[in-house]
Amino acid sequence: MARVQLPQLEERPDPLFYETRSICPDCEELVPARIVERDGKVLVRRSCETHGVFEGLVCSDLDWWRWLPKFDVEGLRPKAPLRGVEKGCPEDCGLCAAHRQIAGTAAIEISNDCNAACPSCVADNQSTFFLSVEEVVTALEALLEQQDEIDVLALSGGEPTTHPQLFEIIAALHRPEVGRVVVNTNGLRIARDDAFLDRLAEFSNVYVSLHFDGDGAKSLRGIPRETQELALDRLCRWGIPVVPVVLAAQGVNDHELGALVTRLLTYSPQVRSVIISMMTYAGRGGSAFPGDPLNRLTIPGALDAMEASAGGSLRRHDFMPLPMPNPMCAALGYFLTLDEEITPLIPLLPLERVIDYTKNSNFGKVDAELEALIREAIDGVYANPDAHEDSQRLLGKFRKLIDTLFPESGAIEHVERRQLAEQNLKTVYLMQFMDAWSFDAARLSKCSCQHLLPEGEIIPSCGYYTLHRQEDPRFSQASDLVELGAPHTPSASKRQVPAAQDKSSALRREEATALRREDTSALRREDTSALRREGSGAVVGKEGA
Repeated sequence: MARVQLPQLEERPDPLFYETRSICPDCEELVPARIVERDGKVLVRRSCETHGVFEGLVCSDLDWWRWLPKFDVEGLRPKAPLRGVEKGCPEDCGLCAAHRQIAGTAAIEISNDCNAACPSCVADNQSTFFLSVEEVVTALEALLEQQDEIDVLALSGGEPTTHPQLFEIIAALHRPEVGRVVVNTNGLRIARDDAFLDRLAEFSNVYVSLHFDGDGAKSLRGIPRETQELALDRLCRWGIPVVPVVLAAQGVNDHELGALVTRLLTYSPQVRSVIISMMTYAGRGGSAFPGDPLNRLTIPGALDAMEASAGGSLRRHDFMPLPMPNPMCAALGYFLTLDEEITPLIPLLPLERVIDYTKNSNFGKVDAELEALIREAIDGVYANPDAHEDSQRLLGKFRKLIDTLFPESGAIEHVERRQLAEQNLKTVYLMQFMDAWSFDAARLSKCSCQHLLPEGEIIPSCGYYTLHRQEDPRFSQASDLVELGAPHTPSASKRQVPAAQDKSSALRREEATALRREDTSALRREDTSALRREGSGAVVGKEGA
């Protein structure tokens, strides 16, 4: 969060849930901490010998917090941890033998080059490296030594669309152990480059995770909402599966979360799921973004905000904590979207059945278990029709879904069945990553969103964002953060980029520079056009008056 004069708090006897380790927001050192309750909220309270006591909100609703243990299922531990337990979490990361969950999403930062300057960026973009195809494959192979498959392999950065070898990387990742390759993007290149979309559409296992932030787009990402809208429209027209990611920040765009999600769920069959990611105050931009550590958006607060602006289509009880990571970290809801109508699935089923179906995975399998689950929903509606508005219409939707996914002929391939399921039964995720203000090592020990490093290390993403990036040799500058908009003078690196890697990246940096300049120029042109339109509107308004 933006650097402010930090209050010096006194220790107080709040009810204690458990003890853990956290981070001093001032010096970023690991310190002892306690997870406590106060006024119906849950806080992480830590004490630094040098800088005093600090508190940060981790859950805004005590009832939601008390519900979480139900979803803390036994995890699937990595098969061959790289390190033993010596100092404890998060210092033994690699993964260590104490880590309790495999990855559902694995992220590879294929470069730290970017064509934008998002005010909320959690990365530390310095344009100092581009990973080679071989380095990306090596990172994946290291992951597959820990687990048999991966639901999502996300290509991140930086901005991955500026990588000169992006398509070669995607081709190398087309293998049976990888469920989905996801390209995380700000959408600038997608909004203007037809040839890029033509190439991207050639890959059957590629999804695009697109920034889509509503009215908050400009203040959160530095990119006009119109650009994000154009990128979404073009992805759908090219037939490329897309997962819009809404960055949700208190007082910025939380008032429109429900309207955004309901629109996206019925926008196009190519919109396969929607992610609401709570603002994370980490990284070069995010650490300086304005915010209050005791009044920030958490998952239950986002659910309440979503319900308030969804016009009755989404309700808080349509969602549940995700039973894969620590249940504080994520929530999900399943929604049937046949006939462009939104029907929540979770409230129609016994909760224990949904937990069992979704546990230890980001995605439920599209198999006989899903068919049985849908038939249970049909039986429940049929047995109690008065409990559902227009029960016959609802039964018809579920029967249509069964006929689509599991036809009596059985003549449908698994890949096609999965695509049909994603187009008609969509998932909304809410994600709550940690930063220095909310860091809790106990949560980190069950992290299922993990960063893959080219040397074979695997780091839980929140640990990487808050601590381990500072020691990553690919970053040639120390990651000291500055106030948003203030000049930044790079300091000397703690660890220099190896000469061989620096040399191998030089040509790729030169190739990407042209792309970055072109995207930046396009963004400036869009800003200028928007100003002209606003100016024209003002003149018309005066004349009309």
